[in-house]
Amino acid sequence: MSAGTPERRSAGSRLRASAPALITTVVTLVVLLAGWQLAISVTNVNAYLTKSPVDVWNYLFVDGTFSPESAAERRAALVPMIGVTVYHAGIGLVFGVSLGLVGSVLLSVSRTLRAMFLPIALVLQTVPLIAMAPVIYAVFGAGVVTAAVIAGVVTFFPLLMNLGAGLSAASPETVDLVHAYGGGRAKLLVIVQLPAALPYLFAGLKIAAPAVISAATLYEFLFSFEGLGANLLTSRSYSDYGLLWTLVVVTIALALVAYGLVVLLERLVLAGRYPPESALARRGGLR
Repeated sequence: MSAGTPERRSAGSRLRASAPALITTVVTLVVLLAGWQLAISVTNVNAYLTKSPVDVWNYLFVDGTFSPESAAERRAALVPMIGVTVYHAGIGLVFGVSLGLVGSVLLSVSRTLRAMFLPIALVLQTVPLIAMAPVIYAVFGAGVVTAAVIAGVVTFFPLLMNLGAGLSAASPETVDLVHAYGGGRAKLLVIVQLPAALPYLFAGLKIAAPAVISAATLYEFLFSFEGLGANLLTSRSYSDYGLLWTLVVVTIALALVAYGLVVLLERLVLAGRYPPESALARRGGLR
């Protein structure tokens, strides 16, 4: 039996365990879409202003239903918008994760810094992003830096709190063992604390990844002429409600994709480090 067999079994068990969650997600999406379609069908909402899932489908894939006539042209026009928003969200995510990692490490090694800055971080977290955005724009002006800061804000707080908890999750016995072999704080951080914090990192990313899409869209809506957010505003101005509703759906889809990518990355990274729950249950039954 090869040495890699337990790891492959662990990865396979995790993928099988994720199947019910995937099925639940698909069923939930189907129910939401059906409810959206039903709500529009049975109410007297203005069909010109309000579009259904069928209308969004027609906008994306059916020729002659909206302007321009070709659905391929409409889809092609969405690509650069999506690219700009993904770019803004990506740099914001990198900025927020980096800042959250550095901040959590600093707070974990210094009780003084933790006592000084953690209350400030908690207070700032309660301020709505829509209220902080104009201040950030006034400081940094229009451009990539402002997009990174606005998107990074929603990433920073979940990462700071989750990584802070993860860095404290190492068992006292493991910490004592590293110290007994002469390991200092840096070695303890690299060998013990950071690996122990990986599940907490992904827990924070599951919150931050979808939120960063919304933050990037907000920046574009308020301060930019590019991306999904900016075109949400212009489509409303030009009464292009087919595009408006399609952009809303695309933005939600991007947030779901971001979450799904984090979940997939989590399973790939942690598959060999943490046994699946089924394996733990079997071990417990053998005792």
